Amino acid sequence: MNRLTKVGLAAGTALLLTACGGAADGGSGTAAEVGDGGSGGKPTDVKAASLGQADSLTVAYCHEIPSGNDEDPVYGLTLRSYSAKSGALVAERSTVLPKGVEPNTVCDSGDFRSLSTYAFNKDFSLIAGTTHAGASERAAAYDLGTGQEVSPPDPDAFTVRAENKGAAFHPTSGLLWYDEKPADGGEDGLGTRDAKAGYTTEKHLTPSQAAGVVTQDAATLATAIAANSQPNAVTPSGGIVADLSSSLAEGPVLMLSRVAADGASGGGYKLTELETTGLDGRETCAPAFWRDETNLVCGTEQITLAADYSKVVKSQDLVPANDRSNMTPVPSPDGKHFAFLSSGENGTLTLYRGDLSTPGAQPVKVADLEPPMDGSDDHLETLVRWN
Repeated sequence: MNRLTKVGLAAGTALLLTACGGAADGGSGTAAEVGDGGSGGKPTDVKAASLGQADSLTVAYCHEIPSGNDEDPVYGLTLRSYSAKSGALVAERSTVLPKGVEPNTVCDSGDFRSLSTYAFNKDFSLIAGTTHAGASERAAAYDLGTGQEVSPPDPDAFTVRAENKGAAFHPTSGLLWYDEKPADGGEDGLGTRDAKAGYTTEKHLTPSQAAGVVTQDAATLATAIAANSQPNAVTPSGGIVADLSSSLAEGPVLMLSRVAADGASGGGYKLTELETTGLDGRETCAPAFWRDETNLVCGTEQITLAADYSKVVKSQDLVPANDRSNMTPVPSPDGKHFAFLSSGENGTLTLYRGDLSTPGAQPVKVADLEPPMDGSDDHLETLVRWN
């Protein structure tokens, strides 16, 4: 059920683009009131500072603005980065995306939370999404400063493009990846391009070509999976994925699959489900990330698998038993810690961090977060990345 609250377009746009900077607790404040993330330096202007600065946690706040057509929503988006140590607000950007642009992994409630990091390029200057292109959908990238598409195609060109249902940024190369379904009924495949340079850099991968590319490393496989809008977590070797699948008969089911190159599949890979005992009863345990080849974090639980993935060896709660609403965690860059958003009975959204070496320990509060002053009283919040 979509919980994005609609507000007036004119009011929402004006408020979002003129929203004030935040204080250490995520509220409004001047740049002088905002810390530097605990580095000991001088305070900085959060509107000019980098969102991707080291040891910061980036949170996306998205809300829908009425456009007069429910099929072509307008989304307002604010990104805020907080110091993982002090909780100080260290950077902020706000924008309104063009009508009909859908960055699904950050603006649609569903099982996409673990894909949100792939919606942004490395320095958070661009966001990937899909937009209406005639009778189909087209993958595109948008400047987070202006909200406008970067290097769009010629609007007067007479062309037939493949339809794209998803888009993702490769975390290493920075290229924009997207699935391709040709309008002429040809083979599905993958497309890539340098989003800033535009369509002159575009490459099309047939299934056989994709098979030799997407399984070469975990980052590339994860990007291809994200481009197909599949919320799977990939092991560091790229050999196993975890997925919270859904079927009409059984509902959500946590399962593991082995990855193999497949020149007959549009994505260039195939997944073969494994028979793993002990995964039952985790209908809401959305895979977040693998710590290593056998330790999977899903929800706020760590599951240890046998080396052959035949069974669950151990299961540990990462946080104490609680009745809070806890969101999908993200790992720290060194893989030793995790962070997540959580809300209690008073509704306050709080950012926490925990130590993966001490499962079940009380997490450390980073900051209580206040929503942006953008005219909406309801946002979809997503912890995107620990930079």
